[in-house]
Amino acid sequence: MTCLRDADIRQPLAQLAARAYPGAQVLHEVGLLHGQCRVDVAALSPTCLHGWEIKGDTDSLKRLPAQVDAYSRVLDRCTLVVGDVHIAAGLALVPAWWGVLSAAQVKFTNFETRESVAFEVVRQGADNPFREHPSTVSLLWRGEAEALLEELGAARGLRGKPRQRLYSRLNEVLPPAELRARVRQVVSARGDWRLT
Repeated sequence: MTCLRDADIRQPLAQLAARAYPGAQVLHEVGLLHGQCRVDVAALSPTCLHGWEIKGDTDSLKRLPAQVDAYSRVLDRCTLVVGDVHIAAGLALVPAWWGVLSAAQVKFTNFETRESVAFEVVRQGADNPFREHPSTVSLLWRGEAEALLEELGAARGLRGKPRQRLYSRLNEVLPPAELRARVRQVVSARGDWRLT
């Protein structure tokens, strides 16, 4: 049995994400909650923020509960991607609405010998029922939050205030579904970016 590492899985997973969300920004190592956690692979579109957490065969699952908490607070959909070693433990550590994919090495021998990774659905994912709107708005950069407040006519007295104050105001003036839609539009339009 071949031992799969994060590095073996990452690029094929990004290709899978791009096929699943045509036109989305598919990025590696996207920060959540101002860098408290990083999403291994994220597809960011105006309709969905989907994150995949990769656990290769040699990885530890020690950080997974904290990663599950951060992902679940912000993202619309979440998927755990594991090698055979972590399937049972991974299923036990992620909520029932998280998707779970198993990754396996496959060899091709037509004309050249090369290896790739194939994915199998272990558990189908669902929409996140526990998104926290205050956490989702933290994906916005300060300038983006200010611009949105200006657009809404709700920026008075907030210039130069801490970003948490801007986020609080956005949560006050926009209904949760509209705020999530606005955040998705902004972050998916950025292009290649990373949050720190």
